[in-house]
Amino acid sequence: MQDKGKALKFENYLAVSRNGLSGGLALLWTSEVMVDIKSYSRHHIDAVVHVENGSYWRCTGIYGHPDSDKKQHTWTLMRRLAGLSSLPWLCFGDFNEILHLKEKTGKQERSVMAVNEFREVVKFCGLIDLGCKGKLFTWSNRRFGPHLVEERLDRFFCCKNWGSHFQESAAETLETWTSDHNPILFSVEEK
Repeated sequence: MQDKGKALKFENYLAVSRNGLSGGLALLWTSEVMVDIKSYSRHHIDAVVHVENGSYWRCTGIYGHPDSDKKQHTWTLMRRLAGLSSLPWLCFGDFNEILHLKEKTGKQERSVMAVNEFREVVKFCGLIDLGCKGKLFTWSNRRFGPHLVEERLDRFFCCKNWGSHFQESAAETLETWTSDHNPILFSVEEK
C-alpha cells in the first residue's frame, strides 16, 4: 500500500488487509490534512479529519459483509458508528447492497427485504445518498451477454448537516479494467 500511496501522491495511510480476494480497506491522505483514526476493523475505518482552517469532519469507510446472512453485522456497525459523533459525516464504501432495485441489472434478483434493510439503516443513521456522475453501476461480474450482472454497491453518503459546511456534489464513477469494482472519486470542498 505504501508504494501505491506514494504513486498517488498521498504521504499517509491506514490499510486493513483483505480476507482472501475480498474486502480490504485503505484510507489515504496528504500531509496538508491531519487525520485522527478513531477505530477500524476488517469492515470499517472511522476517522476525524482536521483541515488547516480549523474545521473538523468525520469520515467512515465501510466494507459491507458480502454474505447475505452476515449483512446484519454491517448494519449494526453503521448504527453504532452513527451515534458516536455529531460532526459533519461522510460515510462511503462498498456496502455490498443496493438501495433500489433499479440499481441492478442481470440475473439473480436481489431480495426486496435485504434492500429495505439497507434503506432502513441509512434512514436510521440520518444519511443522504450523494448520487453519482458517470456510470450508474460500480460493480460487475465481468461476464458478457446474458450472464452479465451489474450493481451499484459502492457509494458516498453524507449526514443531513453536511451541506451547511461543505458543497454537496455527486461522486464520480471512474472506469477500470483491473477490478470488478469501479473506483469512485469524491472531492470535499468547503463552502
